[in-house]
Amino acid sequence: MSELSKENKSITVKMLKKYLENYPDQIIVKIYTEVLENFEDDELVPDLILRNLGLSEEDFK
Repeated sequence: MSELSKENKSITVKMLKKYLENYPDQIIVKIYTEVLENFEDDELVPDLILRNLGLSEEDFK
C-alpha cells in the first residue's frame, strides 16, 4: 500500500487507531476504524485518510 502513502512517511495504522480512541466524533471513529481493518497495523496510513481527518505528522508528536 506504499503507493497510497506518498506524503505520509511515519504514521502507522496502529498509531492512528490509538489516536482515534480520543477523537471527539464517534461516528467518524467507527467509520475509520472499519476502514483501517483493511490494513496491517505496521502499514503507513494512506494520505487520503489523513487529509480527510485533517491530520499531519505534527498531530502524532
